[in-house]
Amino acid sequence: MKAIAPTAAELTILRVLWRRGPSTVRDVHEEVYAETGTGYTSSLKIMQNMLAKGLVTRAEDARQHIYAAAVSERPTLNHLVSGWMDSAFDGSSLALAMQALDARPVAADELAQLKALIKKLEKNVS
Repeated sequence: MKAIAPTAAELTILRVLWRRGPSTVRDVHEEVYAETGTGYTSSLKIMQNMLAKGLVTRAEDARQHIYAAAVSERPTLNHLVSGWMDSAFDGSSLALAMQALDARPVAADELAQLKALIKKLEKNVS
């Protein structure tokens, strides 16, 4: 079965479900859209579409429907990044990484994490 790439709105909801675990539409709506004019029914419709796509599951045990991510975080994000690498960077992970580092300032702690990752990768290359 081919992986389905979530839209930006779907990815935002998936990130909430990955972090919080199974949640009601109300819980997700309050976390994602509390400070916006987006209505509850918009959140509900997005999550119903995600259910149809197989991105989430829904348990109907109680009065409220509980939604959970049906896709894992790492494979989903890897699928998205691979698509960006192929379409925008001719398949080059280096070009993608360089663009990402150029697009926004890098915090000192993130730079330290990048350096540690490079050292780890260098050990595996030898």
